[in-house]
Amino acid sequence: MTAITTIDPTAALLEPTKQSPPWLTRSLGALGEGFRPTIPEAFALTEAQRTTVETRAERLAQHLGSASAAEIGKCIAILQAQFREREVDDGSAAARAEGYLMALEGVPLFALREAVRRVMRADAGLNTAFMPKAPEMRALVNEIAQPARFHLVQLRRLIEAKVERAPNERDRERVREMAANLAAALAPREGERVRRRHPPNPSGVDHSEPYFFNVKGE
Repeated sequence: MTAITTIDPTAALLEPTKQSPPWLTRSLGALGEGFRPTIPEAFALTEAQRTTVETRAERLAQHLGSASAAEIGKCIAILQAQFREREVDDGSAAARAEGYLMALEGVPLFALREAVRRVMRADAGLNTAFMPKAPEMRALVNEIAQPARFHLVQLRRLIEAKVERAPNERDRERVREMAANLAAALAPREGERVRRRHPPNPSGVDHSEPYFFNVKGE
């Protein structure tokens, strides 16, 4: 039975690949490219592992769901309480708030909270003299969410992957038998006249007339 290791949920969202169990890392590494993924039999999931991956994918998809307008507004309020606005015109406050809601529509809450945390700690690479611009926050949130989004895609591909069975001795014997049968079918029969291909003609010999040679035994 596959052991399920308890991990930090925040770390699992920010760095899901690093937080994966070794067997999952190996299986993801062996996953083939292309529209229809394949995986070698040696790295295929057991039933218990498949259940774990399906559960992991389902939970990750839930965390990647869109934050609500109220949750976005709360995060914006945290930034507004700490940073000066670039414009102090009260008439544009509503427009700026609406712009933030538009820019951050559809982002996952965990990534938005992490973006706010990084801005507050001056770890986001943004100008901390003023309130971050809405497009800057959206770009930061997307960057934070990207590893989780990619990991979810890979988990789903792993679940759908077709297992490539390694050839066994019976398969090899079948291939050898097919090759022998093909060689026998193509080989000339005894006494059969075989037309030769024209050889290279560096000496200018006339090969306009085809000629034949006899198979040994004629």
